[in-house]
Amino acid sequence: MTTQIGSGPAEIAIVPAISEADAQIERRLCAFASSESTAIWEAQDELSTAIADAGMHFEGRAYPVCLRPLTIDCDLANHLSTTAEGVVKLLDVAAELYCCNEEVRDLFPAYKHLGHWITSLPKNRPIVRICRLDGLFGSDGYYKILETNTEGPGGVIQNGLAANVWSRIPNPLAQGLALDVSKQPFVRDPNCFVRELVSAYRAATGSELRTAAVVNFRGRYTNEVDWIVTGLMDAGVEAALLDVTAMKRTPRGLVGPEGKLIELVYNKLDVREVFKYRECKEYLDACALRDVVSINPWISQWILSDKAILAVFSDDRFKSNFNAEQVELIARHIPWTRLVRPGVTTHPERGRIELISYIRENKAGLVLKPSNATRGEHVLVGHLTPSEVWEEHIDRAAGNPYVVQEYVRPGELTALHPPSRSIKKMAYGIDCYVFGGRLAGFQSRASFDAVMNVGRSGILMPVAVA
Repeated sequence: MTTQIGSGPAEIAIVPAISEADAQIERRLCAFASSESTAIWEAQDELSTAIADAGMHFEGRAYPVCLRPLTIDCDLANHLSTTAEGVVKLLDVAAELYCCNEEVRDLFPAYKHLGHWITSLPKNRPIVRICRLDGLFGSDGYYKILETNTEGPGGVIQNGLAANVWSRIPNPLAQGLALDVSKQPFVRDPNCFVRELVSAYRAATGSELRTAAVVNFRGRYTNEVDWIVTGLMDAGVEAALLDVTAMKRTPRGLVGPEGKLIELVYNKLDVREVFKYRECKEYLDACALRDVVSINPWISQWILSDKAILAVFSDDRFKSNFNAEQVELIARHIPWTRLVRPGVTTHPERGRIELISYIRENKAGLVLKPSNATRGEHVLVGHLTPSEVWEEHIDRAAGNPYVVQEYVRPGELTALHPPSRSIKKMAYGIDCYVFGGRLAGFQSRASFDAVMNVGRSGILMPVAVA
């Protein structure tokens, strides 16, 4: 498997997406799998214990960090960084497009009635201050962004901490190899995420942050919240976890339950349900009207995190809105994506098609996804899906918007799966965290399932630069 690096066709070089160090780790792990040695599981247990002792968890369950790292070389690390930072700039363009282009808004039917909240854009750029871009390497060698995660992505603190803990555990897989996790800002600086929140507030107001709240609704999506609140307090900011309904709009701004002004909010909530409830309206208004600095703003929570945003990038109708460098980035790194609905469009090779017929006839090379679901809910990989189920979801798309995307086959590697105490081949990807427009670090997820998610028996592998 290869990735291609360079700014133009004449400069493209092909380098291994998997480093020689990673290949060596693969061979060692395969040897352990075929032997009677218990050393590998003793080391994995030591890591798992250290992770738990450090207070890391996934919604109360063990944080599934694997002893096996994914190793990449410096060239690939730099390439992924440049790509991820370029995609965040694309999101700024897409946000502006949504506000002024009816054809773009038409790709997000679930949010048309929310324009008064969505189209109030902040002045500072990037609009998306915190995101995680999830991707795989395509058959053409290029890294492909499959999801943008611009709402409140998981792992913003714990993945950096986990990589730090991993680096201190004796590891028979990495023995004698020069592997470095510390080049990633969120590993080198555990407060990297909190520093970005403080920096975002300073950029928006010119003042220093004094009070903040991490906001959720009805107790959902609280993972990492304890780390975020503690990190803010350690930075000298008065912070708390609050429910949406615990805050009120006043003439002086958004206030908490004791009447204290809240200057910044970080949203950890279910964007699919919060707008449906009358008791959330004051909070939604306060963020949209900038009574409080909101990270990320509502356009990030609803539009830029929706999978249909990739249709904005990959549809030739909107190509003229991007500069030449961005068009090239889209062509290489954004897979063909369309909102599922009747009509004529172009297929990945640019020929004209009737979309519904194309989806029916090309199931093996496509994926269907609800446009605004999370954690891999109801994602259908065409070649793994019975035809009758595929047809049912095409029909369902009108009432619950779906996107169709070209299938990007994940690579495979051998990994330890702590929950099942097994060493097996697993599909994997690599994700890029971007804070304030700059790469903050990587994570790699691996899974037996075609849809990789930690909530579906997936595991996390630290990413090390060889």
